[in-house]
Amino acid sequence: MKSYVAYILFGLLSQSLPGAPLEMLWERVPFWEYSADAFGGEAAALGFRWTSEQKDSARSVGPGLTLGGLPVVEAIARFKQDKITGLTLQIYTRGDKGPLSKAEYEELIKRCTDSVNNLSQVKPQPRGQDYASSVRAEGIVWQTNRTNWLLEYSAAREMTPMGLKLVPEFVRLEMTPRTAKAASSKTAVEPMKGNPKDRVKKLANGDVQIEGIPMVDQGEKGYCFPATAERVLRSYGMRVDQNELAQLAGNKGGGTSLRAGVEGLKLAGIRLQFRVKMVNEMEVRDLENLVREYNVRALKYGRSSQIPPLAGSIDLDELMSSMRPEVFRAARLSLKADKGRFVRSIQAAVDAGNPMIWGVILGLVPEKGLPQASGGHARLIVGYNTTTNECLYSDSWGLGHDCKRMSLDDAWLMHQFSLLLIPSNLDGNSMAPSKSK
Repeated sequence: MKSYVAYILFGLLSQSLPGAPLEMLWERVPFWEYSADAFGGEAAALGFRWTSEQKDSARSVGPGLTLGGLPVVEAIARFKQDKITGLTLQIYTRGDKGPLSKAEYEELIKRCTDSVNNLSQVKPQPRGQDYASSVRAEGIVWQTNRTNWLLEYSAAREMTPMGLKLVPEFVRLEMTPRTAKAASSKTAVEPMKGNPKDRVKKLANGDVQIEGIPMVDQGEKGYCFPATAERVLRSYGMRVDQNELAQLAGNKGGGTSLRAGVEGLKLAGIRLQFRVKMVNEMEVRDLENLVREYNVRALKYGRSSQIPPLAGSIDLDELMSSMRPEVFRAARLSLKADKGRFVRSIQAAVDAGNPMIWGVILGLVPEKGLPQASGGHARLIVGYNTTTNECLYSDSWGLGHDCKRMSLDDAWLMHQFSLLLIPSNLDGNSMAPSKSK
């Protein structure tokens, strides 16, 4: 990329590599000159698909995806104002590929370093730990005339009966144009400017919606909570990754508990300067009220249909799924004061321009086209409509899931918790009235 010699080198590599070499992307077009439409046409053969209607990112997990001979788990191209602004390649993630030994991890980092040395034709600059990173990832930087290359990698440490064990979490390579600030730290992304309220739009159909929330596709991983949090934080201009947030939550790819997810976000908040604000969470008292209302209505089906008194650890998914659907619905909707608080919290968050992370139990309400049919899930509330009594929400599953709607009654039925992530530079100001124009 620093010269036409580099383009020739990339062309030779792409001819000799099997599968889907990403070098094909800059064989004919200088990479940083791609518009969104031009990239979409050129990159389709490599499995890239837009993650949302906004066309602010395209993602590929195509089989045989490689760079410089390295297998690539996931590739994400990002765009702003119709120009490509970066390419992030996940070389390894524990959530996608499972555990990796310490020796395999170290060998992979060496292979990545050698490959970027060959591709960039410049010497690397060790960066060390990035203390602005949510996980303080290690990094190596290369700079050519046109491109900043950043290799980042991180491993957690877990205590086992055999002692402290290194657990590799991810290895990724990020490419950004040299005209941008060198991607040496999380400050490489420009923080959000202005008041979050400025991105709230009121449409003619009555929708009140937060616009400009980037899509993050969690893929096959059970990373709905970290992926949703990444979307919120990226909307505020933070450079963060779902794999980092999963690492902080101790996620092994199969899902994140509410408690672990919140604690992981609090730790990330200390390092990235944002606050976790729990807005609405079902507590034991709320569950006891629900069970009482349910049992009154279920008595007509016999005492065997009633729910026994709650005790010990409560599995919310199991509890709600065990109830008769029509009785559960009547009991849940009878808790009008609780539902009212939930609805008001949606309106307050959206009016302030703050997308709200929403924990739900899937399967309680019919939904079409979901990769996950039941169980706990985190999604994002991005709007509401008081005329139709609906909420607007989004799932971290890519194109087609960026903005959907459901009745507030159905939303309340599946509601488990909701929380906000408030950046420190906006804390205390996000509720301030917008300036008149």
